Amino acid sequence: MKTSLGTHITWDVYNCNAKAISFIPKVKTVLNAIVEELQLSKVNESFKQFEPIGVTGFILLEESHVSIHTWPEYQFAAVDIFSCKHFDAEKIQKLLMSSFSSNKVIIKQIERGDAIDVITKEFN
Repeated sequence: MKTSLGTHITWDVYNCNAKAISFIPKVKTVLNAIVEELQLSKVNESFKQFEPIGVTGFILLEESHVSIHTWPEYQFAAVDIFSCKHFDAEKIQKLLMSSFSSNKVIIKQIERGDAIDVITKEFN
């Protein structure tokens, strides 16, 4: 039985190869690989290149979103996925570690809207 409206998972990716997270082309490829790996439905995407380095990117999905923020000067990337479709967080961890040459990732998971049923009952 589903107990939430969606799952929001974050990956704090440490010790990244700074070149891999510095510019849009590589970061965009990785975010789109996540969408493909999880068989999600892309609606639109937007990326911002910071000067001299660093990227923020967002892919809007029918199921919700995928986003990334990079700090190459700290060899760090923050990635998150919010989706109403179940997905395997460890698959994404492996993809991120491989793509960014990382050896440390911390994953956090939040179930969103898990109290909807309780709140709805209170208003009936």
